[in-house]
Amino acid sequence: MLGRPPIPPETGGTLVRRLVTPDYFRVLNIPILQGQGFTEEERSAKGDFMALSKRLAERLFPKGDAVGQHIQFANYRPYFAIDGPVFTVVGVAGDVKNDGLAEQDEPEYYELWSNHHPESWSRHCVFLVETNLPSSVMAQWLRIQIAKLDPTAPVEVEPLTETVERLADRPRFETALVGFFAAAGLLLAIVGLYGVVAFLVAQRTQEIGVRMALGATRGNILRLVLAKGMVLVLVGGFIGLGIAFAVSRLLRSLLFDVSAHDPASYLTVVLVLSVVALAANLVPALVATRVDPNVALRYE
Repeated sequence: MLGRPPIPPETGGTLVRRLVTPDYFRVLNIPILQGQGFTEEERSAKGDFMALSKRLAERLFPKGDAVGQHIQFANYRPYFAIDGPVFTVVGVAGDVKNDGLAEQDEPEYYELWSNHHPESWSRHCVFLVETNLPSSVMAQWLRIQIAKLDPTAPVEVEPLTETVERLADRPRFETALVGFFAAAGLLLAIVGLYGVVAFLVAQRTQEIGVRMALGATRGNILRLVLAKGMVLVLVGGFIGLGIAFAVSRLLRSLLFDVSAHDPASYLTVVLVLSVVALAANLVPALVATRVDPNVALRYE
């Protein structure tokens, strides 16, 4: 069970408060990095228990000793100028991207909902139901059960997968768009590289004929043309890497759990472009090895 009561401004800026029941972390597969999650025994006890997100724990307790600490908020209730209860930190949970894949993780803290703090509950809450039943059947059953408790309560039922998919729609579209333009750019680079190398080979037809007339083998000509072509690729590659490093920060908003300077990504791109460049150089190089020296010497 998840509630989102209003956040007292005294607790600080973008700090997010969540009121949950013990199975919350298990149902959402949120890892507990330190300590433990909430238990039913703690829920029935009279103490006040809290779990912190990793980001908030690192901010409040840089030494990593958050578990077992006690926290109290001033002016805890939104409508009462009183200090809140003293919470005992029982665990540190992994950060969660609740506002979208591209958004920064917000510091959060989780309170254990219990019956001896009914005033902290709100009308707006979310029930997370783990089931193997079809979503349509489960949705109908949930509406019936909630209507028995309060017929006037508005109910919205949605599979969690659809919620996550909706959060990923925009990043997925933007990534697909960037990928399309990247593929188009790669295709243009292949065609351009082939055209340039083929033109250079045609310009050196007489030179190739002279070399073959003087005893150069087809292997020598092949190595010569490939070497010249790969020099252009290396120069262009270094320039491209420099530009990529310079503009990589513009793509950070499109990346999820990948650094803008991820070495594996750069290495993969370099290897792919090297193979493509080699293939683009190979066809003109093979054409050059078939040049007839007599024809080449008369070529203008």
